Amino acid sequence: APGLDLAGYNAPCRTVGGDYYDFFTYPDGRVATVVADVSGKGMPAALLMSSLQARVQVLAEDPRDLGDLMVRLNRLLCSSIPSNRFISLFLCVLDPVKGETIYCNAGHNPPALVRAGGQVEWLQGGGPILGILPNAAYEQKTCRLAPGDSIVLYSDGVTEMTNPAGEEFGEERLAQTLAASRGKPAAEVVQGVRAELAKFASGGAAADDITLVVAKKGSA
Repeated sequence: APGLDLAGYNAPCRTVGGDYYDFFTYPDGRVATVVADVSGKGMPAALLMSSLQARVQVLAEDPRDLGDLMVRLNRLLCSSIPSNRFISLFLCVLDPVKGETIYCNAGHNPPALVRAGGQVEWLQGGGPILGILPNAAYEQKTCRLAPGDSIVLYSDGVTEMTNPAGEEFGEERLAQTLAASRGKPAAEVVQGVRAELAKFASGGAAADDITLVVAKKGSA
Protein backbone atom coordinates (compact mmCIF):
# COMPACT_ATOMS: atom_id res chain seq x y z
CA ALA A 1 0.00 0.00 0.00
CA PRO A 2 1.39 3.45 -0.87
CA GLY A 3 2.68 5.23 2.24
CA LEU A 4 2.48 2.07 4.33
CA ASP A 5 5.02 -0.73 4.78
CA LEU A 6 3.27 -4.00 5.70
CA ALA A 7 4.63 -7.39 6.76
CA GLY A 8 2.97 -10.44 8.32
CA TYR A 9 4.09 -13.81 9.66
CA ASN A 10 2.15 -16.79 10.96
CA ALA A 11 3.54 -20.09 12.29
CA PRO A 12 0.97 -22.59 13.55
CA CYS A 13 2.29 -24.76 16.37
CA ARG A 14 0.54 -27.74 14.82
CA THR A 15 -0.41 -28.52 11.26
CA VAL A 16 -3.55 -26.40 11.57
CA GLY A 17 -3.67 -23.17 13.50
CA GLY A 18 -6.32 -21.07 15.19
CA ASP A 19 -4.62 -17.75 14.48
CA TYR A 20 -5.09 -15.65 11.42
CA TYR A 21 -4.23 -12.23 10.08
CA ASP A 22 -5.49 -10.36 7.05
CA PHE A 23 -5.00 -7.08 5.19
CA PHE A 24 -7.50 -5.43 2.90
CA THR A 25 -7.42 -2.08 1.14
CA TYR A 26 -10.20 0.39 0.41
CA PRO A 27 -10.70 2.50 -2.72
CA ASP A 28 -9.74 5.65 -0.76
CA GLY A 29 -6.32 4.16 0.03
CA ARG A 30 -6.98 3.17 3.63
CA VAL A 31 -5.79 -0.25 4.79
CA ALA A 32 -7.48 -2.59 7.28
CA THR A 33 -5.43 -5.01 9.33
CA VAL A 34 -6.94 -7.76 11.45
CA VAL A 35 -5.45 -10.34 13.80
CA ALA A 36 -7.58 -12.98 15.52
CA ASP A 37 -7.09 -16.01 17.74
CA VAL A 38 -9.68 -18.77 18.09
CA SER A 39 -9.58 -20.72 21.34
CA GLY A 40 -8.51 -24.33 20.90
CA LYS A 41 -6.31 -26.00 18.33
CA GLY A 42 -6.56 -28.20 15.30
CA MET A 43 -9.24 -28.59 12.66
CA PRO A 44 -12.31 -27.18 14.49
CA ALA A 45 -10.42 -23.97 15.29
CA ALA A 46 -9.22 -23.68 11.68
CA LEU A 47 -12.72 -24.20 10.24
CA LEU A 48 -14.11 -21.60 12.61
CA MET A 49 -11.29 -19.27 11.62
CA SER A 50 -12.03 -19.54 7.89
CA SER A 51 -15.71 -18.71 8.42
CA LEU A 52 -14.70 -15.81 10.71
CA GLN A 53 -12.34 -14.50 8.03
CA ALA A 54 -15.14 -14.42 5.47
CA ARG A 55 -17.50 -12.61 7.87
CA VAL A 56 -14.91 -10.01 8.82
CA GLN A 57 -14.26 -9.25 5.15
CA VAL A 58 -17.97 -8.72 4.48
CA LEU A 59 -18.57 -6.58 7.58
CA ALA A 60 -15.40 -4.55 7.02
CA GLU A 61 -16.53 -3.43 3.57
CA ASP A 62 -18.09 -0.40 5.26
CA PRO A 63 -15.67 0.53 8.07
CA ARG A 64 -17.30 3.69 9.40
CA ASP A 65 -17.65 2.55 12.99
CA LEU A 66 -15.59 -0.42 14.13
CA GLY A 67 -17.45 -0.58 17.45
CA ASP A 68 -20.71 -1.20 15.58
CA LEU A 69 -18.98 -3.71 13.29
CA MET A 70 -17.69 -5.64 16.32
CA VAL A 71 -21.14 -5.64 17.96
CA ARG A 72 -22.59 -7.22 14.80
CA LEU A 73 -19.75 -9.74 14.48
CA ASN A 74 -20.11 -10.72 18.15
CA ARG A 75 -23.88 -11.30 17.78
CA LEU A 76 -23.27 -13.48 14.73
CA LEU A 77 -20.65 -15.53 16.54
CA CYS A 78 -22.68 -15.91 19.74
CA SER A 79 -25.48 -17.49 17.74
CA SER A 80 -23.29 -19.76 15.63
CA ILE A 81 -20.25 -21.06 17.50
CA PRO A 82 -20.10 -23.76 20.20
CA SER A 83 -20.27 -22.47 23.77
CA ASN A 84 -16.75 -23.70 24.57
CA ARG A 85 -15.21 -21.57 21.82
CA PHE A 86 -14.40 -17.88 21.80
CA ILE A 87 -12.35 -15.52 19.69
CA SER A 88 -10.09 -12.57 20.43
CA LEU A 89 -9.79 -10.11 17.57
CA PHE A 90 -8.11 -6.78 16.86
CA LEU A 91 -9.11 -4.72 13.83
CA CYS A 92 -7.68 -1.40 12.73
CA VAL A 93 -8.10 0.81 9.66
CA LEU A 94 -5.13 3.02 8.82
CA ASP A 95 -4.99 6.08 6.61
CA PRO A 96 -1.44 5.93 5.19
CA VAL A 97 -1.48 9.61 4.16
CA LYS A 98 -2.94 11.30 7.25
CA GLY A 99 -1.80 8.62 9.71
CA GLU A 100 -5.24 8.55 11.33
CA THR A 101 -6.06 5.09 12.62
CA ILE A 102 -9.32 3.74 13.99
CA TYR A 103 -9.29 0.47 15.89
CA CYS A 104 -11.31 -1.83 18.11
CA ASN A 105 -9.84 -4.51 20.34
CA ALA A 106 -12.13 -7.42 21.25
CA GLY A 107 -10.18 -9.07 24.05
CA HIS A 108 -6.98 -9.49 22.02
CA ASN A 109 -3.44 -8.80 23.21
CA PRO A 110 -3.05 -5.01 23.01
CA PRO A 111 -0.98 -4.23 19.90
CA ALA A 112 2.10 -2.04 20.27
CA LEU A 113 2.20 1.45 18.80
CA VAL A 114 5.92 1.98 18.26
CA ARG A 115 6.90 5.61 17.82
CA ALA A 116 9.72 6.56 15.46
CA GLY A 117 11.82 7.49 18.51
CA GLY A 118 11.40 4.04 20.07
CA GLN A 119 8.68 4.74 22.68
CA VAL A 120 6.07 1.97 22.87
CA GLU A 121 2.38 2.46 23.73
CA TRP A 122 -0.21 -0.33 23.97
CA LEU A 123 -3.55 -0.09 22.13
CA GLN A 124 -5.98 -1.07 24.86
CA GLY A 125 -9.73 -1.10 24.99
CA GLY A 126 -12.66 -1.84 22.76
CA GLY A 127 -14.58 -4.63 24.41
CA PRO A 128 -14.54 -8.27 25.58
CA ILE A 129 -13.64 -11.39 23.60
CA LEU A 130 -16.14 -12.40 20.90
CA GLY A 131 -18.64 -15.22 21.04
CA ILE A 132 -19.62 -15.27 24.73
CA LEU A 133 -21.80 -12.25 25.63
CA PRO A 134 -24.39 -11.56 22.89
CA ASN A 135 -25.13 -8.04 24.16
CA ALA A 136 -21.53 -6.96 24.74
CA ALA A 137 -20.70 -3.36 23.85
CA TYR A 138 -17.68 -2.40 21.76
CA GLU A 139 -16.10 1.00 21.31
CA GLN A 140 -14.02 2.34 18.44
CA LYS A 141 -10.78 4.05 19.47
CA THR A 142 -8.42 6.27 17.51
CA CYS A 143 -4.70 6.92 17.38
CA ARG A 144 -2.40 8.74 15.02
CA LEU A 145 0.66 7.42 13.22
CA ALA A 146 3.39 9.96 12.51
CA PRO A 147 6.01 9.24 9.83
CA GLY A 148 8.18 6.31 10.97
CA ASP A 149 5.63 5.09 13.55
CA SER A 150 4.31 1.54 13.33
CA ILE A 151 1.59 -0.68 14.78
CA VAL A 152 2.65 -4.20 15.71
CA LEU A 153 -0.10 -6.80 16.11
CA TYR A 154 0.70 -10.18 17.61
CA SER A 155 -0.90 -13.27 19.11
CA ASP A 156 -0.38 -14.47 22.69
CA GLY A 157 1.97 -17.13 21.31
CA VAL A 158 4.54 -14.31 21.16
CA THR A 159 4.29 -12.91 24.70
CA GLU A 160 3.60 -16.33 26.29
CA MET A 161 6.60 -18.03 24.68
CA THR A 162 8.57 -19.58 27.57
CA ASN A 163 12.26 -20.21 28.06
CA PRO A 164 13.68 -23.39 29.66
CA ALA A 165 13.38 -21.73 33.10
CA GLY A 166 9.63 -21.29 32.56
CA GLU A 167 9.70 -17.48 32.21
CA GLU A 168 7.43 -15.84 29.64
CA PHE A 169 8.79 -13.57 26.91
CA GLY A 170 6.24 -10.95 27.99
CA GLU A 171 5.27 -7.46 26.86
CA GLU A 172 8.36 -5.76 28.29
CA ARG A 173 10.80 -7.89 26.26
CA LEU A 174 8.61 -7.40 23.20
CA ALA A 175 8.66 -3.61 23.71
CA GLN A 176 12.46 -3.63 24.06
CA THR A 177 12.82 -5.73 20.90
CA LEU A 178 10.51 -3.41 18.94
CA ALA A 179 12.26 -0.27 20.22
CA ALA A 180 15.62 -1.73 19.16
CA SER A 181 14.35 -2.33 15.61
CA ARG A 182 12.80 1.12 15.10
CA GLY A 183 13.75 2.68 11.80
CA LYS A 184 13.90 -0.71 10.08
CA PRO A 185 11.46 -1.87 7.36
CA ALA A 186 8.41 -3.87 8.52
CA ALA A 187 9.77 -7.22 7.27
CA GLU A 188 13.00 -6.69 9.25
CA VAL A 189 11.00 -5.85 12.40
CA VAL A 190 9.14 -9.18 12.02
CA GLN A 191 12.45 -11.04 11.50
CA GLY A 192 13.94 -9.29 14.53
CA VAL A 193 11.11 -10.40 16.83
CA ARG A 194 11.30 -13.96 15.45
CA ALA A 195 15.05 -14.05 16.10
CA GLU A 196 14.61 -12.81 19.69
CA LEU A 197 11.87 -15.40 20.33
CA ALA A 198 14.06 -18.21 18.99
CA LYS A 199 16.98 -17.05 21.14
CA PHE A 200 14.71 -16.77 24.21
CA ALA A 201 13.17 -20.23 23.73
CA SER A 202 16.67 -21.67 23.12
CA GLY A 203 15.51 -24.71 21.23
CA GLY A 204 12.16 -25.23 22.95
CA ALA A 205 9.07 -25.76 20.78
CA ALA A 206 6.39 -23.07 20.59
CA ALA A 207 3.37 -23.98 22.71
CA ASP A 208 1.02 -21.81 20.69
CA ASP A 209 0.58 -20.32 17.24
CA ILE A 210 2.78 -17.30 16.58
CA THR A 211 1.38 -14.42 14.54
CA LEU A 212 3.06 -11.07 13.95
CA VAL A 213 1.92 -8.18 11.76
CA VAL A 214 3.74 -4.87 11.32
CA ALA A 215 2.16 -1.83 9.64
CA LYS A 216 4.60 1.07 9.37
CA LYS A 217 3.88 4.57 8.13
CA GLY A 218 6.41 5.76 5.57
CA SER A 219 8.87 8.42 6.70
CA ALA A 220 8.41 10.40 3.47
